[in-house]
Amino acid sequence: MFSYIDKDKIISPKGTTLRTTGIIPKPLAELSREEVFSQKHLAFGKLAFADKLAFSAAAIAIENANIENPENCGILLNTNIGSLFRDREFMASIKQNQPSPALFSATLPSSPIAEIAIIFGLKGANKIIFADSESAKKTANLMLADGCNELLFVNINIPENPNEIENSFAEARLLKS
Repeated sequence: MFSYIDKDKIISPKGTTLRTTGIIPKPLAELSREEVFSQKHLAFGKLAFADKLAFSAAAIAIENANIENPENCGILLNTNIGSLFRDREFMASIKQNQPSPALFSATLPSSPIAEIAIIFGLKGANKIIFADSESAKKTANLMLADGCNELLFVNINIPENPNEIENSFAEARLLKS
């Protein structure tokens, strides 16, 4: 199964648009949980932008996929920025002499993997890599060959410049060995 999120719309595995708001699309930064995940998830609004994109793409792919064995379903996250935005926010809180424990807990690049694993009960191996798409595909194949029968492959691409945030995208697909 495959899902893709860009600045204009969210596309489900069936190719149907799940979200559009008429002529002018809603800004991607305002992505809401209701648009991508049918169940309550109280922490969604507190997630960093990159984490929301990763979770959203994963939620769409998982809700439309048939995961046979969540105990052995791994997660591979490929990202170009890791937790850069949260790192900057945390450093700003330190400069204001008010270090935020909530921000600190999201400074690990693997934060989106944890969120996805907990909410969807995926207990297989997980990895985060900072690589081009070809290297990411090779890593996915290695994980599948190394014991993961199923693998949720999430790719996030976000410009480092926050002014270009609308050029972000995320995609997720469920791979089977």
